[in-house]
Order: sequence, then C-alpha cells, then structure tokens
Amino acid sequence: MNIHITGGQQLSGEITPSGSKNSAVCLIPASLLFDRPITLENVPEITDVGRLIKILQKLGSKIDWNLETKRMTIDNSEVRFEDLDHTDLGNMKGTSLLWGPMLARFKKVEFKDLPGGCTLGVRPLDAHFDAFSKMGVTVHENTSNASMSAERVQSTTLWLTEMSPTATENVIMLATCVKGTTKIIGAASEPQVQDLCEFLTKAGVTIRGAGTSVLEIDGVESLNPITHRIWPDHYEIATFLALSAVTGKNIVVRDPLPDLFGFIDHVFSLFGLNVLYENNTARIDPSSSFVVRTSGERKYLTVRAQPWPGLPVDLLPIFIPLALALPQGQILFHNWMYESGLFWTSELSKLGANIIMADPHRVIVTAGSQLSGAKLEAPYIIRAVVAMLMAALIAKGDTTILNGDALFRGHPHFDENLTRLGAKVTIEK
Repeated sequence: MNIHITGGQQLSGEITPSGSKNSAVCLIPASLLFDRPITLENVPEITDVGRLIKILQKLGSKIDWNLETKRMTIDNSEVRFEDLDHTDLGNMKGTSLLWGPMLARFKKVEFKDLPGGCTLGVRPLDAHFDAFSKMGVTVHENTSNASMSAERVQSTTLWLTEMSPTATENVIMLATCVKGTTKIIGAASEPQVQDLCEFLTKAGVTIRGAGTSVLEIDGVESLNPITHRIWPDHYEIATFLALSAVTGKNIVVRDPLPDLFGFIDHVFSLFGLNVLYENNTARIDPSSSFVVRTSGERKYLTVRAQPWPGLPVDLLPIFIPLALALPQGQILFHNWMYESGLFWTSELSKLGANIIMADPHRVIVTAGSQLSGAKLEAPYIIRAVVAMLMAALIAKGDTTILNGDALFRGHPHFDENLTRLGAKVTIEK
C-alpha cells in the first residue's frame, strides 16, 4: 500500500480520535474470560482488530461488529481450544495477549509460532513467561513456538522483570480467574492497562492500584457481562496535535484525555508549543511559536522516551517532524528501548532533512533544512509511517511513501481524516 502526499498545506478542522488500538487488542482477548456475551463500544476499525476477530471466531466466538456505531458484541459461551499457528497469528505482537485469557479459560496454550510485530528490533517475551512461571504455569518455549499449562496455577506476589504493558495485562487477565490475591510489583501503568482494569472492575473483579506500579487482583469464580466503552486513543490524540503543530495550528481534537497528558504536553512545550484544553477539546495554542527550549549551558534539546507516565516510546517518532519544522536548533532523540526503532529516519534524508544516527538508539536532527518531496520506503512501524507522512506534509512538492500498510494497524481511516482536514492524500492499494 503506497501513500501519495502533496506537501506545503495548511490543515484545519475538527477531528475525533478513534478508540485506543492498544486497549482494543487487549480487551478483545479479555472477552475470553466471560462465558456470557459482553459488548465493547468505540472499537477502532484497524487491521489488528480484524485479525483478532478471525482468531476468536476460529475458537468458536460469535462476534457482531457494527462498523458504523463502532459497537462490538462478543459471545464466548461456546468457545473451544484450538492450536494457533502463523496463519492465524500473522505479524502481530498483540496476539501474545491471548495467553492470559486462554490459560484462564482452557488451562493451556499451544502457539505453533511466536507473535511478531513492528520491525523495532528484538522484542523478547521473557517477562510474560517468567511471570506465568511464578504463578505456577508450566512453560515450554523456544525461538519458534510456545506451550503452557495452567493446571497448577495459583495466586502469588511477583515482580515483573520488565515494566511491560502486555506482560502486566496478561498477568491481570490470568489472575482474574485464580483464587486468592495476586500482587504484581513493577506493573506497567499505561492507559491501556488502566482501561483493562476499569473493564474488569465493572465485571466484578476487585483491583487495587490501577494506574500505579503495584497492582493487587482478587480472583473471582465468574465475571458479570458488561458493556464497556474503550478509551480514546492517546496516541492518536497526540498525533493530531503534532499534525496541527506542523500544518498551521488549526486542528481541534475532540474527546481528549488531559489527565493523562501531563508529560506529553511537557514535550510539546520543549518545542515552544502550548496545548490548550477547553470544552472537551484540545488544540495547539495558535500564538505558540516553534523554538528550542534548552536549560543551562546545553545548546541542544533532548527528547527521550520513558516508561509511563513519561513519553511513550511509540510516540517518540511524531516529534521528529516537529524538529524538522523548527527554524533552527539541534534535537537529540533517544529511543532507549528498541535498537532498531530509529533506523527509518535515514529515509527522511531523501526529503533533505539533516539527520545523523549517533548510535542504534539515538539520532540528532539539525533543524532549518528546506524539505522537498521524494519517494520514501516505509518500515513496518506504525508511528514511523505517521512521522514520514507528517514530514511529507511540510515538504514542498509531492511525496510517495511506499509500503505504508503499518499505518492502518493503528489509525483507522487516517487518510480520510486528513482529507477532511484539507490534506491532499491518496492511497494506492
């Protein structure tokens, strides 16, 4: 899928973010914990959701998804155990979130291929396996497959070896159906984890510590069927704010999450941009002007991804086009987590960007270059494709992004949303 963009445009209008991709790919597997129908609202129409639906249907789920109302009803009353292989899983890291609910429902997991995902580098699943083992799950895994048995699972206190959202979610989902109290120390606290906790709490589970690094889950014998609205996608909210910043500061984002945006707003402020919240909307202050804000004797700005509630590593790419839009200055971007997370930035040099890779985790952007349209090769990284698209919008002339399929894993109807805002964007399938 190729994306064609005409640059040099001023965008304006109002936009409503979709439901959170990361919440959806957790809550849909979590439906396996229920033996009666549940309903999810604000479900994003993305490829990862479509893949999960096919997997659940293979297990026997009955799913009714109204794309217009974004409402999905899932009936797992007659699900059965099935082996899953690469044909089912595809290149999707999120399928690991089936492990917790499958262990809870079937007491076993058989994956004939390990989940894939974005081309960010090595993404080990050890934190999942270690946490399951501490709960008494028997784990057999190698580089290509995994099998697990939860016949002897029990509640316990465990330390996560990595503050991983997906590992945290897997433990929460399994602990929901285990007698006693499971305590997770070093839990991730990202919004999608909080969304899962809210979902399960509505269903009758007692969870203490949601939004913190220490969680306690009291297991229950059964869950009450519920209707739950998926939280708005904080990644998409931040993305549209960043798009507004580089295309005229005239985009209004509805249904924002200001209580979750403290640090993200801080990162915008490092570029001289203030985010205004009023009447359930967010926008970049039109009076803001791009400027590098440094402190002390340091002459350059550092933008570093950090565990939540810091800047999510997946959002780091969207701030690189902001650096390109600056009139001057140097900005160091640091992706501490993935050793291949910034390799794609070399493609921006084709537009005329002055970018130097300092090492596998860091790049230095020197602002002030005039960008011109070019042909770019996209990586399989959602926000990297978004960043390329943003850079193309501020370049002069036409740009083509080749193989931009990853964009639609995280942003439903993204090209249509941009067109409504005044962008000239077309998709070649």
